[in-house]
Amino acid sequence: MKKVITLLALFCMAACAQNTFTDPRDGKKYKSVKIGKQTWMAQNLDYHGEDGFLGLCYGDEPQKKIRKPENCKKYGRLYDWNEATKACPKGWHLPSDKEWTELMDFLASNKKEVRLEENEFGSEQYSNSGKYLKAKNGWEKYDFSGKSPEAPKCKWTEEEIDNRGRTKVTEHDYCVTDEYGFSALPGGYGISDGDFYNVGNRGYWWSASEYDSDYAYNRSMDYDGEYAYWGYYDKYRLLSVRCLQD
Repeated sequence: MKKVITLLALFCMAACAQNTFTDPRDGKKYKSVKIGKQTWMAQNLDYHGEDGFLGLCYGDEPQKKIRKPENCKKYGRLYDWNEATKACPKGWHLPSDKEWTELMDFLASNKKEVRLEENEFGSEQYSNSGKYLKAKNGWEKYDFSGKSPEAPKCKWTEEEIDNRGRTKVTEHDYCVTDEYGFSALPGGYGISDGDFYNVGNRGYWWSASEYDSDYAYNRSMDYDGEYAYWGYYDKYRLLSVRCLQD
């Protein structure tokens, strides 16, 4: 057992080395983590611009000039796409869709259960990836106990009988490990008029890649699943930002 623990520790040192970075623009400190060949901020960005009006914190009411910067301390700030493309500090940038894919492919190369799939809506998703990327705390807890009352709420076994009378056993494990230190948090999304949705149960992150003149690609994760989703959103919506080192 000690040998296994030592090997895991050595792997993490090589694949997920953590550090800190201070944004010279406002002095805020961020954790950063090296995953594979990439170095990511391990927190959602919270930079409000020189005038204090870049992006919004959930709970802000811009029409009433009410701002709640304390709400950004946990989940970070939400930006529309144009704001997101200029929000990262010097030496960092908003990752492209290709760079997000590099992160997901790294997981898939190290975890045999992480794989690219197409869901029923025709969108791509990486199965079993969310549990390795999501923070252990900060997400709404989903109760799976109805599926397996005696097991942990994030882990259960299902048995099915096929048409030949054979028993098929499926193991489900949605328990979050945050093994790589990415610590994804669910900032939800917002609209510039001050409406906010899914804070605490879903996270959305911009990419720098445009789908067309009105949409840009993003990644997202849910509190009640183990997927990381690929899709695109209206550029006017407010999503979280994770900066990638140049």
